[in-house]
Amino acid sequence: MSYLKFKRKPMPVLPELRPMYKIAKILIILDICGISSKSSLLKLHLFNWALCDEKRLKALKLSAENKNLIIGVWGIDPAINMALNFSISEKLINRTSNGMYQLTENGKQFIKKGDLYSLFSDDVDELKVIGKKSQRRW
Repeated sequence: MSYLKFKRKPMPVLPELRPMYKIAKILIILDICGISSKSSLLKLHLFNWALCDEKRLKALKLSAENKNLIIGVWGIDPAINMALNFSISEKLINRTSNGMYQLTENGKQFIKKGDLYSLFSDDVDELKVIGKKSQRRW
């Protein structure tokens, strides 16, 4: 009788699935698009979802310009929730009493020391266009 033997080889993980990548995105979103560096969980998911595709990003920009959210449904990424938990445990963000997420001084220093604005320059440019316009009732 013949036997097959399998040897497990290391498999690379896409950068988009790594917790550190998601943490960096969350910090940048909070810093650029949050009023007082605060945001709700749904808004963090919305921005994360929009940054994954150019068409979604255009729809989000249009929503910000019209001050009315035209996106009816967006994806919820479980990796964002995991990254939020890691960020809270590392004191990069706080959870406020009303359930919002707020960037801490440690988070701001992490952004500067990690030079996240240059690492995510494309996302930063897009988020600056949307900026705090996104705070109007959504």
